[in-house]
Formats: sequence, structure tokens, C-alpha cells
Amino acid sequence: MENRVLVPIDFTDITENALKFAIGAARAVNSGIALLHIIDKPELQPEADDKLNAMIYKYNYAEVPMKSYTKVGKIFDGIGEAAEELGSGLIFMGTHGMKGMQFLLGSHAMRVVTNSKIPFIITQDRVPKNDSIDSIVMPVDLGSEEKQILTAVIRAAKTFKSKVHLFVSKRNDEFHENAVNRNVAFAKRYLDEHEVEHTTTRAISVDDYGAQLVRFADSIDADLIAIINHREDGIKNLFGASFDQNIITNKAKIPVLIMNTKDSTSLNDIFGVFG
Repeated sequence: MENRVLVPIDFTDITENALKFAIGAARAVNSGIALLHIIDKPELQPEADDKLNAMIYKYNYAEVPMKSYTKVGKIFDGIGEAAEELGSGLIFMGTHGMKGMQFLLGSHAMRVVTNSKIPFIITQDRVPKNDSIDSIVMPVDLGSEEKQILTAVIRAAKTFKSKVHLFVSKRNDEFHENAVNRNVAFAKRYLDEHEVEHTTTRAISVDDYGAQLVRFADSIDADLIAIINHREDGIKNLFGASFDQNIITNKAKIPVLIMNTKDSTSLNDIFGVFG
């Protein structure tokens, strides 16, 4: 359990804030944390190790087991590789960061996610309000991929006793609207079967679904938005080409759980490993 949560750290405020979110989640589910710093030269390791250990000491009061891990490589591949090497089940990552290398913004952050088999929770500089995840918002549209993220959402909801809020897209034609409704019915039935409290809210228009989703999540003070990253399959996102990127950098700064469509190995394990 010691390395189940991985946090890439570059010693900027944004990645330290990701650690604060990770501490809350790990403490709530009795898990440990591995702090990762990626370097491009082996000779930088002693300094990096010292800084990581100083950060561990800083957060010693949290009473969450932490270990430092320094890896030589590039952030786009190194984060996912480190997670697999350590047996991590979840990565908390700040959307800005990796000072001196690439900034993890927008498409850069999406590239890191896409190159990993491990699910991510992407955070910004919003300060976590507590150690719990009380409310989770999940978009529902035409695609069958949303059924995959639903499994992870249910595991998270049962672990943290969260309420799940389905936010349903609006379609212009009857054929596609019926397809959306079938997915909503499936999600509600699945949530009921697992005894997860849930609500359903529908978008008011077909335009800018992502912005409507974020506004809704902000209006209920959601702790997490859960989405699938469609890019691994090269599939055009049904919500729009930049939907994933816009959600993980949302203006409300709500953390986002994101996993790849092919990431089936972690779907049943993402939060189950913590319980």
C-alpha cells in the first residue's frame, strides 16, 4: 500500500498543491504516497533526493507514509513508467509545473496522461477543502466509453461515500437523443445496483457542453469531475476536439479524474486497492 498514490513533484506551488490533495485522499483510504521527481542528468539525483526528503519532513504531521523516488528521463514517459515500476494505482498531478522542462498545460498534460496506463487526478491551485470527496460529476453522452469511467466513479463513491451527479448532454435529433437516454438509464441502473446516491441534470442546450458541465460542477461545489481520455484510440471526442483539455484546465479549478479508454486493467482497481 505504500506506493499506491504517486505525486510528481517539481518543487513549485502547483505540484505541492497536488500533494495536498493526495494526502487527503491517501489519509482517508489508509494508503501511502510516493513523491516523484524526474531529472535529466544522474548527477542531479542527490540534490533532488534532499529536496524530496525535506518535503516529506514538511508534511510529516499528516501521518501518511511517504517515500521519495527520483528518476532520470522525460516527463511525458517517465511519470507513467515510474507509476508502473512502483505499482501505483493513481497519480495526482498539477496542471502547471515541471519547472525547467515542459509546462504541464493543456495538450502537454494530456500527452502525459495518454502515455500512461495509470489513471490521473489532475489538480490546479485550488486548495482542498477537506480530506473527502463528497460529490463527483460525470458527463453522459453518446459514447459507450463513459460506461468505463462509471466503474471507477462507483468505486470512488463507495470508498468516500460520495454522491454522483450525472450531467447529460443535449442532442438535436431524436436518434442521438435516444442513444443518450439509453446511456443515462444504464448509468442510473448501475448506480442503483451499487447503492450509490446520485442525481441527474441535463444540459440546457447543444452548445458548449464542456462549459455547461464545469458551471454545473462549480454550482454544486463538486470535489471531482470524472472523464475518459478518448485520444489514446485516436477517436474524435464526441464532446468536441478540445473537451478533455478544457476540462482538466477548467476555470473553476475542480480536480479531474481522467483515464484512457484502453485502461481496462485499472478500472476495477483504482479505488478498490485503497479500501
